Amino acid sequence: MNTRSSSPLGRAVAAATVFALAVAIFPAVASAQTVTVKVGGQPMYLSPGPIERAGRVFVPLRGIFERLGSTVVYQAGTINATKGRTTVSLRIGSTQAIVDGQQQLLDVAPFIVGATTYVPLRFVAQSFGATVGYDANTRVVAIRPSGGGGGNYPPPAPYPPPRPNPPPYPPPGNPVQLRAQQPGPGASTSDRFVTISAEYTRQVRAGTVRVRLDGNDVTSRCNLSSYSFSYKPPAPLYVGTHTVRVSGADVNNLSFERTWSFYTTNGNPPPSALELRAQKPAPGTSLADRFTVISAQFTREVQTGSVTVRLDGNDISSRSGLSATGFSYKPPAPLDFGLHTVRVTGRGAGGVAFDRSWSFTVIRSLPPVPSLHLTIDQPAPNAPVSRSFVVGGNTIANGQISVTAGPTPKSNGQFSGSTTAGPRGNFKLTVDLTSPLMGQQAITVKIVATDPVSGRTVQKVLQLRLSQ
Repeated sequence: MNTRSSSPLGRAVAAATVFALAVAIFPAVASAQTVTVKVGGQPMYLSPGPIERAGRVFVPLRGIFERLGSTVVYQAGTINATKGRTTVSLRIGSTQAIVDGQQQLLDVAPFIVGATTYVPLRFVAQSFGATVGYDANTRVVAIRPSGGGGGNYPPPAPYPPPRPNPPPYPPPGNPVQLRAQQPGPGASTSDRFVTISAEYTRQVRAGTVRVRLDGNDVTSRCNLSSYSFSYKPPAPLYVGTHTVRVSGADVNNLSFERTWSFYTTNGNPPPSALELRAQKPAPGTSLADRFTVISAQFTREVQTGSVTVRLDGNDISSRSGLSATGFSYKPPAPLDFGLHTVRVTGRGAGGVAFDRSWSFTVIRSLPPVPSLHLTIDQPAPNAPVSRSFVVGGNTIANGQISVTAGPTPKSNGQFSGSTTAGPRGNFKLTVDLTSPLMGQQAITVKIVATDPVSGRTVQKVLQLRLSQ
């Protein structure tokens, strides 16, 4: 995200804030700015650029899917892409993927940095029939789409296997953390000369450590060791929120980056955190209106003169309607197709700073709303079943299925279970009647399907005979 500010210090603070947000979401991502991606022999110009992690190259979500000729829908952390008869489903933070209804395992899960969703380049390309190669000397990833084309160039070299895991020091999943922070995370203090310090959970290389306070590098004024650091402010801290960011590498040269925040007050407790509500367009939504009004309300009053509203990094405050309780903005020209990010900064009551953002997507046309249906393939109505049987059928893709069963005429009391339909809507669930009733001869089974996007529901009821 690009930011603009009226002073160098403001630009530094804004940049550090954005970077700290990215670190909080995904602290262990390593940059791969020197990696070049070519599709059909033509370079892809990606903004933001590729990221490399664990020997795999990740690229922004929409850039790669659209370049490969597929359509993509992103909703609530789930990525569904389609090209012809091929469907690919990924989920943020999960190494489980589904290609044409078949489950597959990823080396590294998709993730989010800031407002950008990153997906594994090789897996996505190969899922749609492309070939992928990597030249380690030039750091070029070459993709040849299915069907050929794109000019004459030599076949790419095989994509390298992922780098081996680091040696067992430190153990996997046990990176450097901070402990004994002073002031503690989320704490408030009226001492504006408070000493800021923390200990490391593992030994670090002191020469690699960098300490920043509110975006300003204070490393040279810190007392540093391999096990801790401390900093005494030479001037009183301003009243409000302060963020400490510590980065460096441990003795095994594995990098780390950690942050925490605290408050300085004038003797009164800090007010509760300010948030946004009633955002329009809603966070994560897709819409076709390129002149949509962008607005939000504050959960408590703000200092109107301190508020800055940015759209995709551009300051639109002067063209926005601002008040102590909210803001609104009507674009004077049609918005570009693609992802848009709104960022709102300022100060609330007591001078406490806030920085909030959300994203939405402008698309060329809204996809048709899929019809909600529920078909039961097994068992047939009035069929004889044992005390353990399977209910199977078809509904909307990724629909939520709940099944209850009990003695007729009720449909509960003996079994209650749920499952999720696959990307093509198929589902199966085993019903176990673990508590049979004396003389019971029939059961009623109710199946309810729920659309995970709209919340719509549809249900079917089966009357079945219980075999003895």
